[in-house]
Amino acid sequence: MGIHIVTIYSQINKEGGMRAQMRLAMMTGTPYQGAVSVADTNETLKRFYMAYRHITGKDYPDKKEGI
Repeated sequence: MGIHIVTIYSQINKEGGMRAQMRLAMMTGTPYQGAVSVADTNETLKRFYMAYRHITGKDYPDKKEGI
């Protein structure tokens, strides 16, 4: 279950609104509606962290250790 991914969507919405959420969906290939069903694997989280950094210009604040 993509609890962490949903949290990333929530945080990016705070940072840049709906436009940033849409960019995150395009860059990761995972729409917001499907985020809950995606597993929080290291590979998936890396993809989201990289997209978050690209969109906001900063690291995700609650980044899991070792990823």
